[in-house]
Amino acid sequence: MRSQPLARIISAAAALTLLSSSVVSAQVDTRFPEARGQTLVSTVVTSELDDATSNTLVVETARSYHQAMEGEDKSPSVIRKNAKKQKPRGGFLAVSYDDTELLTDSIVGISQRYEPDVMVISGGDGQANVGIARTVADETILIDLGQPRPCVTETGQADGSGECAGSAGSVPSNYTAVEFAVEDGAYLAGVLAAKASRGGRLGVISGYEGCRECQRYVEGFVNGARSVNRDIDVVVDYLADDEISAFSDPETARTFTEIFLDVYQPAVLMPVGRATSVAMIEAVCEAGALAVGTGREIRETRPDLDCVMASVIKDLPRAIKEAMYAFSYGETVDVMTYDVADGGVTISEDWAERVAWYPVDTEEIYLEALDDITSGKRKACPDGCGGSLPDIERSEETS
Repeated sequence: MRSQPLARIISAAAALTLLSSSVVSAQVDTRFPEARGQTLVSTVVTSELDDATSNTLVVETARSYHQAMEGEDKSPSVIRKNAKKQKPRGGFLAVSYDDTELLTDSIVGISQRYEPDVMVISGGDGQANVGIARTVADETILIDLGQPRPCVTETGQADGSGECAGSAGSVPSNYTAVEFAVEDGAYLAGVLAAKASRGGRLGVISGYEGCRECQRYVEGFVNGARSVNRDIDVVVDYLADDEISAFSDPETARTFTEIFLDVYQPAVLMPVGRATSVAMIEAVCEAGALAVGTGREIRETRPDLDCVMASVIKDLPRAIKEAMYAFSYGETVDVMTYDVADGGVTISEDWAERVAWYPVDTEEIYLEALDDITSGKRKACPDGCGGSLPDIERSEETS
C-alpha cells in the first residue's frame, strides 16, 4: 500500500512517467512501503576511484530522494543507538572507499550493521555485488549504478567463469543493475572528433583493458570516427593493468598523457580514466589539443578547460530518482538501461560552439548519426561492446 506522504510529493501520473523508460519486472512483497518516513534507512556506497564530482552528485541525489520520502538525515551512530533502543531507526549514510575489495566488503558490513532499506552503489565490481544481494535478500534493495546485468550462476551467485548460466530469474528480485549505453554517446563524440581533426590522428587513453565500461567508450568512439573516415588513424593505450593502479593516481595519469601526446600528437584525445580523467584533460589543454570528456559535463565544474570539445554525459540523477521511486513503491527492475534514444546518455548541447574550424557539413553528418543511433538504424558497436577492440593501433612507447 502506498503511503500518503509520498503521494503528496509525486502524483500517480508523474510516477508512471518516471517509470516509463523501464518495465517493472518484479513486485517485491517486503516491508518497504510501510517503512518509509522516519524509519527509512538509505545508504550510498561510492568508490574514490571514480570522479569526485560524480560521486558527490550520486550522494546528494540519493539524499534528496531520501528526504522526499520523508526520511531523516540522522548520523550512523544515531541509527545504531535507535535500533538498540527500539526507537525509529531512520537515517542516511554515505561511505566511500578507494579499494574495490574494501568497497564490496563494506556493502556486506553496512547491510548487517544498519539493515538499510535501500543501498545505492556506485563503482566496484557488479558481478560481486549480485552475490552480496543474495546474502541480504528481502532485507535491502540494491541499486547498482553503471553496471551491466551481472553474470550469475543458476543459483544467482556471481559467476567468475563468465559462462553466465543463470536465467533472468536468477538475479535477485531486490537487485537493480543500472546501465548506461555510453557507447552511443562515444560514437557521436567520435563523429565530432573525426570532423574536428580534419583527418588528423585521434587518441584514446583508457584505464585498463578489463574495464568493461571503459572499453565501450573506446569502441564507440573508434567506430564513430571511422563512420566519417574509415582510414582515420586512432591510437589507443592503457594507464595500467588493474583498476586501482589505473584510476587512483592522477599525477601519474597526467605524466602518461603528456608522453602520449608528445609521441603521437593526436588532434583529439578521449581520456577514459574515472578519477584521473580531469588530470589527463589538463595535459591535453596545455598541449594545445582537443579533448572529449566522459561521464559528465566536465566544463560545468572546470570551465577553464576550454579544450573540451564535447562531453559524453550520463544522467545519474535521473537513474537514481527512477530507481529509488520504484523501490518506494515496493517494485524493482532487474536492469534499467539508459541510452541516447531515451536521453539518458547525451552529448554537450553546445558542441558546435566549442570548435571554430568544423567543416561546413559537420552538423548534417552529426545529426544523421544521431538520428540513426536514436532510431536503432545504426549501432555504436554492431558486434556488441566491451569485448575485443576494433582493428586499431596499440601504442608501445607509453606502455
